[in-house]
Amino acid sequence: MQTFWLVRHAHRLDFIEPEWFESAIYPYDPPLSFQGVEQAVALAGKFASIPIDRIFTSPFLRTIQTVDPLAKLLQLPIRLEWGLCEWLCQDWTTELPKTTPMAELMEYYPNIDGGYQSLVMPCYPETIAALNTRLNTIARKLIQNKEDRTLAIAHKGSVLGIASALTGNDDWRNYDLPCGGIIKLVYDGEIWSGIIEG
Repeated sequence: MQTFWLVRHAHRLDFIEPEWFESAIYPYDPPLSFQGVEQAVALAGKFASIPIDRIFTSPFLRTIQTVDPLAKLLQLPIRLEWGLCEWLCQDWTTELPKTTPMAELMEYYPNIDGGYQSLVMPCYPETIAALNTRLNTIARKLIQNKEDRTLAIAHKGSVLGIASALTGNDDWRNYDLPCGGIIKLVYDGEIWSGIIEG
């Protein structure tokens, strides 16, 4: 069976230090908190013995840091996919969020695949309809290889939107997925079904 693991990024620093935003170089790209770092290590432990073929993350620092310990453990490249980013809503940001530059990221996270090109590029500002279209599109693109066991680290709305798109169940969108929360999607050849793993 084809499996698609969806994980919300671990706990982020600005959840406990909101003042961080005021002086940050990239205010919409916070790192993980200490709790988040612990969650990332625990995630690596959880997936250490689970077959994973490909890893994709949103290009934000918190998603990269969430999967980095696991990518190192499995010796898999991290593909930064803009199609997995959070909702680019004008109410949340005043512009397309600036993320940590690739050269800086690769210095600290060498498992990043510097040659990977995003399959989907969002536009700012993004309506909820545009978000749903984007998530449906990236979900379909990431599951094209029926033999793959894929892991994607993204944001709450992105994770739940993809789960909804693949299963056809809009109830996923209302689930309060915690930081580090995991959804396992399984395709039996006809339909996708999903369960909460953590």
